[in-house]
Amino acid sequence: MPEDQSLPLMIGEMRGQLRELVHQMANLAHKFEGVARTVDESKHLPGMISENKASIVALEARVTALETIEHQRKGAITLGTALLKALPWLVPAGVGGAALAIIGKVIGV
Repeated sequence: MPEDQSLPLMIGEMRGQLRELVHQMANLAHKFEGVARTVDESKHLPGMISENKASIVALEARVTALETIEHQRKGAITLGTALLKALPWLVPAGVGGAALAIIGKVIGV
């Protein structure tokens, strides 16, 4: 190849590579714009996270209060069940005690 033909070929290669670099830069610019839009769209997330944390704390307090009430209710039911189980023994004992009191008053003891 003559010497004078190699220079235009090299210039053509350089133009092609430069054009490719320009396209790559444009693609990167579009990607960065997409990232910037995504970041802008997610600005509200920290506020939502703090709101959710506050909601979780409030829900934990409500759950604790409800558990306390449930334990009190179960305790009351257990006490009531114990009294109902003891009732068949308490009634005859009470009647017997009343009978002994009446007999004691009648006899004068």
